[in-house]
Amino acid sequence: MTDQDPPFHERPDPDRPGGFDSGSHGGGGGAPPPHHGAPMPMGEARNGLGTASLACGIVGLVLSLIPAVNLFTWPLGVLAIVFGAVGWSRVNKGQATNKSQTIAGLVLGIVSFFTFCLIYVLLSAGSGEYYNLVPTF
Repeated sequence: MTDQDPPFHERPDPDRPGGFDSGSHGGGGGAPPPHHGAPMPMGEARNGLGTASLACGIVGLVLSLIPAVNLFTWPLGVLAIVFGAVGWSRVNKGQATNKSQTIAGLVLGIVSFFTFCLIYVLLSAGSGEYYNLVPTF
């Protein structure tokens, strides 16, 4: 590596479509830095946080509809929101490919958390009405 060559992480991959060998363009300036907004080549999804967000969102939403179990599901909704936000950030930086999974996990996490809150608000409101209807002797 000479003084003019860019660091290894900034060199394009010659095996990837659109990539080139650093010696093929002449001029001795090294490879240009990669464009961060460019889409990744098609292939496997590379975003474990997006997948984790989707899984937490699905499980959290399903279990949040059960009042007895609902108390323990709010962390799944929060985790789905956090994983989804970080995963979405990685997708926007071009470091990940599964944007639809990530957004779905984020949305399901939000819905799961609000379902948890809504059920306890309804239970609290309903329990107050019950006590007002019971006659006192």
